[in-house]
Amino acid sequence: MFAVIGQEIASRLNSFHDFTSVNGSNKVFPVIMNQTASYPATTYRIEDVDNFIAKGSSLDSCNVSIRISCLSPIYSTTYEQSKAVVNALDLYKVLYTEGTQSYTAKFNFSSLTDEYHETAEVYYKDIMFNCLIIKN
Repeated sequence: MFAVIGQEIASRLNSFHDFTSVNGSNKVFPVIMNQTASYPATTYRIEDVDNFIAKGSSLDSCNVSIRISCLSPIYSTTYEQSKAVVNALDLYKVLYTEGTQSYTAKFNFSSLTDEYHETAEVYYKDIMFNCLIIKN
């Protein structure tokens, strides 16, 4: 139900001009950055899934919490990245197929936090989205 959602996130962001103009192309990674990638870059991860498994049956929908992290050594770049992520994904709706089952995913912006990673010497913004996934 949610295995393909990360691919949909990366595809949407990489096709959104405002995002690629500040982040670069093909620099959206699941969970951690590729070690050969340069900044700025973006990662995504599934933080939580609610209502995924029901006793004795499969649910027709679930709510997925998704964290998208925009990373850059320049603070203002993380602002532009995060603004582009919100513009690309907030209220975005996509139909996709996983195996033989089709789904509709609806993204809603939830929150944003601002951080600095001292070891990597990089700023990052964590953007949280709620994503309702409905079995078609």
